[in-house]
Amino acid sequence: MPKFSAVQVSNASYRPSYVPVAVFAGGTSGIGGAMAEAFARYTHGKAHIILIGRDADAAARVIAGLPRPQETDGWRHEFIACDATSMSEIRATCSLLRERLSHLNFLVVSAGFNSMSTSKETNEGLDYHLALRYYSRYVYFKELLPLLANARDKGQQAHAMTMLGAGLGVPISTDDIGLDKARAQTIKALKGVMLSFAAIKGMTYSPGYNDALVAHFASQNPGIAFTHIHPGFVKSSGLHSDAGWLLAPISWLYELVMLFVAVRPETCAEYMLYALLNADRGVFLRSPTANVFSSRVFDAPVDWDANSPTASQAGVLHGVRLKGYSGSDITVKAVMEFTEEATSAQNLGR
Repeated sequence: MPKFSAVQVSNASYRPSYVPVAVFAGGTSGIGGAMAEAFARYTHGKAHIILIGRDADAAARVIAGLPRPQETDGWRHEFIACDATSMSEIRATCSLLRERLSHLNFLVVSAGFNSMSTSKETNEGLDYHLALRYYSRYVYFKELLPLLANARDKGQQAHAMTMLGAGLGVPISTDDIGLDKARAQTIKALKGVMLSFAAIKGMTYSPGYNDALVAHFASQNPGIAFTHIHPGFVKSSGLHSDAGWLLAPISWLYELVMLFVAVRPETCAEYMLYALLNADRGVFLRSPTANVFSSRVFDAPVDWDANSPTASQAGVLHGVRLKGYSGSDITVKAVMEFTEEATSAQNLGR
């Protein structure tokens, strides 16, 4: 585990020979905003930084605080409004980015939702938890992959990071991947009152889905880095624990304890940025202090072989066991196929 002082020194030593392009989806506040600020500070503002989110005022405050270089060439700091619960909006935003950018060095997706008592659908019919904690990340990765590949082809860094719960995933089940059955069994009258089975599933399943996300893209794109990282307990809106009003006292006690345990977004951002800048290619699972507890590098694209002797073994990626990894080759393939159909423009337009 790198010491915090060593992390800061490493981040400060980042000196690319090019103007890096970075997208922070969920970068208008919390960890994402602090990460964008740290990235701008260490590049002295000489970077093309794009914040994506819903809050234009919050984005304006972040951008106003970023250092502005004397030079006028190459760097730019901007905001694009996008609702992370809408796959159609994300797809349109990514289309805009593909039109405007020649390449992309860093993609960080951190927008999320935490509730153990509320389970609902988005306007597109997707599970709300999964939309923010997984589906949106899949669409960003898929739609911006060509720009990441262009950066790699230029000999530059290309890294996509999803920030959620690496190491916390439960073994992936292929039954009710989209949680439709779980939501159907939820008693609507008790929504927000007590714990919801569907909401808890959305919270516990999504880290495993993010494992599948980075495993899939890394195995198909060996020259690009894909990371799933756990930010830990951070003093941000994501720390709020909604267990329903019946269990509100427990939630209050939890949040009180977290005031003494959780770290500031700026501290977390240093570790997250260290993880972002220190990965060449392959799949990485990292802890809140950026420790790599599992990784695998691919020399060529690898197909998902359901007939492999290890295909059904949880925690094994293409024959190699990874600590803290919750997928198997069979379940990852199933989750990816389900996700592609669930988030497709044709399906969402039904």
